[in-house]
Amino acid sequence: MAARMTHTLIEDKGNLTSALSEIKSQNLLAVDCEGVNLSRLGELTLLTIATKAEVFIVDIQKLGQAAFDNGLREVLEDNSIEKLMFDCRQDSDSLWHQFKVKLAGVLDIQLLEIMFRRVNSPSPQRTYKSFRRSARIDDVENVYGYRKCIELYLDDDDMIAKKDKGKLMFNYGRQIWKTRPLPKELVQYCVVDVSGLFPLYEKLKQSDSDMPRLRVASERYADMFRGKEDRRFDEYESNALLPLEIIPVTGTLGFPGASTKCTTCDRMFPREEFSGIQLRQGNQKCRVCKKVKLKIDVQINREDNWARDDSGDDYYEETQIDNYYCW
Repeated sequence: MAARMTHTLIEDKGNLTSALSEIKSQNLLAVDCEGVNLSRLGELTLLTIATKAEVFIVDIQKLGQAAFDNGLREVLEDNSIEKLMFDCRQDSDSLWHQFKVKLAGVLDIQLLEIMFRRVNSPSPQRTYKSFRRSARIDDVENVYGYRKCIELYLDDDDMIAKKDKGKLMFNYGRQIWKTRPLPKELVQYCVVDVSGLFPLYEKLKQSDSDMPRLRVASERYADMFRGKEDRRFDEYESNALLPLEIIPVTGTLGFPGASTKCTTCDRMFPREEFSGIQLRQGNQKCRVCKKVKLKIDVQINREDNWARDDSGDDYYEETQIDNYYCW
């Protein structure tokens, strides 16, 4: 069970200065952002930052740019102060495009969990070795959410209960993050979102030798949305799949040479990532985008079949299974 942590709500520059003296003395922090449609187009309203002993919830809605100009920027951009985060992509996008803060020094626990899972629950080895990279859709991995990781790896029902109670507030809409005073359920939600990162890190970290790979992967994760000139804000960006070429292969810190762009996610990959037909048509999709497209098309097909069924179309019963497999 994770140790209970005290928390402080920071709403003015005086309290922020006091908190930063404690924060800057640490070499490992936990960080999380909240807001309305958190992204470059949304509104970052809270930034929670924690040491192993205390949680500081900084009210960005009240302090605005001054919060970063008075010390937070220095901490968030300092590569020597490592920051535990969980799926930092939207946080990084928000910080850069709203406040010109370039997040650095991230250790992303969502990626660490993937590394842990690969070692402790390895996928069955393929019996064939020459299977083309472009066709290995089954190799695409799912990422887990923060709550699931708490449930899987931490013995802490209280933390899960607070997480769930806070999430119920979302029924009022994401604008709830602009409510002041901040509801106590959301305060506890913020505390859980950072306090759980420390025990997860200790649980999932297997060796110091894995840390360079995690640092490289986390840096790529932080820049994934932030570095895009334009964003799609669709299923190809928001899904529960690990993007390709994020975590280096064991024993390396680099990736294969990339020369060809996926026309859906706009990321660069080796030419072998795409089939000859895709390349000839100029409509190549990486395996993650292929899997997303498959899920979208299957869902559309199901909805079409349901619609035919509702209209009394006898054809539905005979073709439901065939349509699924003929995609």
